[in-house]
Amino acid sequence: MKGLRTWRWGVTPSYNGFVFEERVRGWQLIHFLIDNGWAERGATCCISGQTDQLRLHSENYYDWRPYTLAYSFHMALHRRFKEPDPWQRIVDRYAVSGDEWFARLSQAPVDLAGELRAKHGPQIDDIFAHAPIPSGITVPYHQIFKKG
Repeated sequence: MKGLRTWRWGVTPSYNGFVFEERVRGWQLIHFLIDNGWAERGATCCISGQTDQLRLHSENYYDWRPYTLAYSFHMALHRRFKEPDPWQRIVDRYAVSGDEWFARLSQAPVDLAGELRAKHGPQIDDIFAHAPIPSGITVPYHQIFKKG
């Protein structure tokens, strides 16, 4: 079994109310599942169908099912609060009904993490306890990213 990946980049800002540590733990969990064959990494961008320079994106870091996005779409999505026009051009080009997940994203920052904690309790942030890890597998808890 492969262990958890180590975050080797700088500190990222909060996103949707998820602080840096939560974002890293979400990234670790997703890659732990993929690296061990318990989840699949998408092979195409879920918005455009592109197959190159793919990244995984989470709106909800308490969930282990990320969206696969082309790199340029991923960057435009994260920059949409400060630079809304590039993201809006993507939505205008690729949304069909307007009900697609990406077409419904807020153009203003939201506190999804706070809403989820209020609805489900603070234990929701223990994502490894709620993940679809096969029985009999011991998660290497000592490798889970914690504030340094």
